[in-house]
Amino acid sequence: MNTLLKRLPPTRLNRQRREVAFVVDPPGRFWLPAPQNPWVVSIIGAIAMGSGLIVVVELGEWLRGAEDLFPLTVFVIHTSSMAFLFVYPPLYDLICRLCKRERRTVLVPWEDVVAVCGFNPNLGPGAVTGFGWNFALLPPDPERPGYTLPGAGIMVSVGGLPGAQAQWEYIRRFMEEGAEAITPSAKEWGVEWYSAYVAREKAECERTNDPARWRRFRRKRLWEHARFAHWYTEYRMKHILPKAVPKDWLEEWSKPLPESQCAKPSVAVNELSEHLHAAYQRGEKFIEMGDVAKRFSVAVPATNYKAYPSFPFRTHAQPVLDNHH
Repeated sequence: MNTLLKRLPPTRLNRQRREVAFVVDPPGRFWLPAPQNPWVVSIIGAIAMGSGLIVVVELGEWLRGAEDLFPLTVFVIHTSSMAFLFVYPPLYDLICRLCKRERRTVLVPWEDVVAVCGFNPNLGPGAVTGFGWNFALLPPDPERPGYTLPGAGIMVSVGGLPGAQAQWEYIRRFMEEGAEAITPSAKEWGVEWYSAYVAREKAECERTNDPARWRRFRRKRLWEHARFAHWYTEYRMKHILPKAVPKDWLEEWSKPLPESQCAKPSVAVNELSEHLHAAYQRGEKFIEMGDVAKRFSVAVPATNYKAYPSFPFRTHAQPVLDNHH
């Protein structure tokens, strides 16, 4: 999974240029499945898990003196499937380079970006229906209206429509009003946060003189391997995910601009921002406003379909910054 994490295409927001940098896949189908393809990961993972279990069982019988030979065939299948998960991604990249299929960085104007909330009902074990929601930030394809660029965008699981709207409003306020308009995100994944969480729970149990509750809490956290999970999450955030971004990716594009060179929002965006600000002052909530363009009678201009600036997604590949900013 760490190998796949390093391949996650990054997305970067630039408020001053009012652009979003997406990493897109090459157009058209390819005869090889991508390493992050869920079918590839699940099938190879199932083969590795199943063959590994067989090796453990047969190896135990062999060590106890059974007449059967060492389970060499199943062992080779297990090791080969495990090695495949590490060897296939660089091999896939090499074949793509030979076939001149490279991912590209595309600079999309902020007002072209599309935000979507999807509802995904599903059937789980025991015929229990699950209700999943996803929030996605996507770049439209200027050559195919109604479609998005392949392999690009952000998609996260959310608790429902209000959660998706809250995610969107968080990003929107940063792009429209700046970092001072948003609250710092909660850091609920590191060892430091987990230690403070355990200390608060312990203090509460001592305050209420409830040792049984504390024992249940500790057993549950041990069963969940909670401390290890928070440590590993912190390790991946600090050491694995940064490897998905080339060292000098978008270095020139990311440099701060003087105020006079910053891109300006359109009239419609300014008008909507003023209406939203006034609504917040009245105590209204964004998640209860519905379609804000219709509610405040703001005419949104039609999308201008034209190709976006793009360049290869490689280290030292700098964008050509022309007058379109």
